[in-house]
Amino acid sequence: MDTIKDALFGDILDYQRLRAGMMDVLDNVYPRFNLMGSMLEATKHFKNNPSYMTACAASGLAYMMLVAAEEYELAGELKGKIFTLSWTEEHTGTDLLSVRTRATPCADDPLGKTYHVQGQKWLINNSYHADYHSVIAKVDPEADGPRSLSLFAVPHSSTKNWQRLETHVLRSMVLTKFDIDGPGILIGQVGRGLEILQRMALPSKYHCAYMGVKMVDDSLPAAIEHLSRKSIFGNNPIRFSNVFRQLYNLALGAAHINFTFFRALAFSDSPFLQFHGIMLKSWLLLKCNDILSQNLLVTGSKGFLKESNIGGNAIDSFVYPVFDGHYTLNTLLTYKHTRRYLGAITPGDIDARMNALRENAYVPREGKQILNSSRETRRPPFFNYADYITRCQLPIPLDAARLISASEGIMDAIHARGLTNEPEYRYKIGMLVHNLEALLSAVELWKVTENDDYLNAIVMQYNDVGKLINRIISEGDLAVEFIEPLRQLPLPKPADPRRFLLDLLDVKGQLRPAQA
Repeated sequence: MDTIKDALFGDILDYQRLRAGMMDVLDNVYPRFNLMGSMLEATKHFKNNPSYMTACAASGLAYMMLVAAEEYELAGELKGKIFTLSWTEEHTGTDLLSVRTRATPCADDPLGKTYHVQGQKWLINNSYHADYHSVIAKVDPEADGPRSLSLFAVPHSSTKNWQRLETHVLRSMVLTKFDIDGPGILIGQVGRGLEILQRMALPSKYHCAYMGVKMVDDSLPAAIEHLSRKSIFGNNPIRFSNVFRQLYNLALGAAHINFTFFRALAFSDSPFLQFHGIMLKSWLLLKCNDILSQNLLVTGSKGFLKESNIGGNAIDSFVYPVFDGHYTLNTLLTYKHTRRYLGAITPGDIDARMNALRENAYVPREGKQILNSSRETRRPPFFNYADYITRCQLPIPLDAARLISASEGIMDAIHARGLTNEPEYRYKIGMLVHNLEALLSAVELWKVTENDDYLNAIVMQYNDVGKLINRIISEGDLAVEFIEPLRQLPLPKPADPRRFLLDLLDVKGQLRPAQA
């Protein structure tokens, strides 16, 4: 999408165009809440352009604070405005408990909702062009616990001294640091800021992951089309076995992450909201980076052209998981689920899950995700992992019980050494749980589509789990047996490789052919 020339900041995205689309996007946030609908509406208006989509998502998520705090009158009044997520400060990053921005009650407000907010925020998208800022501040500057944070809607008139921070990615966005010195409106109650953020954060993880998925959705078909038309030695590169092999592996990986995302959305109005959202923000976004980078290498020089989304997406995609180490933070959050995940004994209901996926995957539905409390999502109902995969009756020799046994062996070895709370192992185990769940997703992709072309996606993910287990064992010199890899099924030899690969990518078309 076009940029405009701004007197202060140079080539930037057109914020009037952003503003024009925000009302339709926010109609899916309030008064009804449709998580997938808001993302699809953003795609409709902004064509998956990373800068516009990111600016739209940041504004929409900041606006969500009003709904999460049940400030419905204000939500109706401010719908369609541009907002920012003005939380981070240069000295603290994502450690919100250390913010220095202060809010002082205004004595002349009998309702106690108006505060004078003073401080500095850093690396904030939309900040110069925003109408309102979602600001985290402390009423008591000496407090540092979870109840020390409060949330405020601060108008543009209370901000000043904007300084643009140039970045390597998403260059047409305007990220700044700026000062706040003026009135703001308390959102919710004093000391409840973190609670409101947690309510917002659960569905917001899906919005961030959506951008990574759409980048892959845009880039892989572009590479396939280019390599189907290009001529080398009188033939199209896609017909060379080495090129086709790479595109085949990438297409399987892309189909897998696409299904994993929409599978998570299909179960997002359930206690799996937090578990799947955390996995999407870490495993899935890192996988998107990996696929997009490899896709650029396979495509070659075409990907470096400015008009190509192949190279641009590969570079821009790194902002989503890496910013302030969000992928690490989200992976660490999964560690606490590990014992329950590995040791669940309740049988999983295959028919119920397949029916839920057939009915809900790729379909925008209203839900109450924004109002789900963390109490509802802290203990998702895990089921017997190995038993579930066994009963799916895969036509390949996949030993899920072996993976569970090795994972439990690693946990026992770590515990025996007194390393249970070491960040290194918490991170590794969190990644292991995410990869195990990704394997389960690959199995369900095959099961729900009834398409044997996805069997190698299962083999690839099984081997990824095995490699991670083996790396943890090797790096820690743990007394646990290594995992042997599975062999892929033979490489297909389709008459039309272009059509074959594009069909692999079209998971939605296989599940919902009438809507594709």
